[in-house]
Amino acid sequence: MTAGLIASTSQVLWRILEAKGVDPASVFERAQLDPDWWHQPYARFSNDRLDEAWHVATELTGDECLGLQAANFINPASLNALGFAWLASDSLYDALSRLVRYFDVIAEGSKVDLASVNDVCRLSIEYTWVSGRAAAQRMDAFWAGLLAMARLVTFDDLNPTRLQLRRPAPACVEAYHALFRCPIDFNAPKDIIEFARAEAHQPLPTANRALAHANDEVIRQYLARIGVRDLPGQVKSRLLDTLPSGDCSEAQIARSLNISSRTLQRRLAEEGVSFKALLDEARRELAVQFIGERHFSVKETSYLLGFSEPANFSRAFRRWTGTSPTEFMSAQKQVDAMEGPGQ
Repeated sequence: MTAGLIASTSQVLWRILEAKGVDPASVFERAQLDPDWWHQPYARFSNDRLDEAWHVATELTGDECLGLQAANFINPASLNALGFAWLASDSLYDALSRLVRYFDVIAEGSKVDLASVNDVCRLSIEYTWVSGRAAAQRMDAFWAGLLAMARLVTFDDLNPTRLQLRRPAPACVEAYHALFRCPIDFNAPKDIIEFARAEAHQPLPTANRALAHANDEVIRQYLARIGVRDLPGQVKSRLLDTLPSGDCSEAQIARSLNISSRTLQRRLAEEGVSFKALLDEARRELAVQFIGERHFSVKETSYLLGFSEPANFSRAFRRWTGTSPTEFMSAQKQVDAMEGPGQ
């Protein structure tokens, strides 16, 4: 069972049903979901079965805002190693970057993007894994869970600046405002959550870089085992490998995939993405890693990532993160000082 969502996330629905006084075992049985899958690392439940479970749960509880209850029951273990890497991230922006980088652990094929725009940090998602009669509840559960995870590492001292949802406004709209504590736009063209840039880059008290990297390695090993199936993912993986050490031109990446440059361009266009965009994403991820860990200077990083001048790299870094490389580096030094020599 490889499609769909990681099975451990369904524990959240189980706990919601228990809190509502509904027998979760009967709901999972009707949806043909086996809770024993929770104990198998990274096992997955199909989208159809998860949709059926949420649909039945919504019918039995009569709660149109059932998904929002995920905020009360999500925890790092629900996302396996990704959850623990999140908990140990340097900043909320660092945690969100991990979510974007490793989203295939949760669900494959969705388009997830993180950007700093003016004074906000913006996360957007285009779903491929949410559909069916309970799509709204499942999307609500995702955003409620993400907010709860963000508040977990900031000790509840965090509110988004805005939330945009594609779903129509429900009758229980006040529950959304009570949870998110920010302006909410329903019937939006895309699902987006925004946080103040300054708060997103604030060093976290739970930061532990060694622990975060250890869990990163667990995630990478898992992703390597299941393989990256989509072409954009394969291209980005090769860019991440080759950017620091050699030729990462479109022609070279195409050759490494045993296809022509023209075929690569056509197939990426069919997926709604360009080689240039994937190169930009790969550069952004490596830039944050290199600058954050301070293994290389700004000048060295700029050339490793293929920039002709450090000034060009600095402009790109500010576009990606909303801050300069030196400011970002300074923030990471604060994290190291908080962790101390024993971390």
